[in-house]
Amino acid sequence: MKRKIILACLILAVAVATIGVASALSTQINLPDGYEIDEAQSYSNNTTFMGVDCECNHAVMVNGDKNITVDTYLPRAEFDLTPSNGSVMKNISGKEGIYSEIDGRYIFIYSDNHQGVQINAPDANVIEEIIGK
Repeated sequence: MKRKIILACLILAVAVATIGVASALSTQINLPDGYEIDEAQSYSNNTTFMGVDCECNHAVMVNGDKNITVDTYLPRAEFDLTPSNGSVMKNISGKEGIYSEIDGRYIFIYSDNHQGVQINAPDANVIEEIIGK
């Protein structure tokens, strides 16, 4: 019986990992023009986000030598979106979140449908395109 439960969990984990960006948990994410999802770099795992244990879906979008990562986190408890280390609160496409620039990359973290979403992009404007309206 335990083997059947473990097998069912493994099948579910693989299915979640291959669903892709468009349905990353219940958060709607748009694929920017010119980008494609790199399934080989996308995965699902358990991790810590903002100090809280979470299930994470990691998606990578590529356009030539540019890449965007979108991580969605399903937390097991509430997490706190408080800016630190030079980040600021910002509203992008109607989402209030933490915004920062690190080494030429633009990072935006926000909460949507009781999930955490982190977008890491090479261009600040593409974040709006990913979130949409």
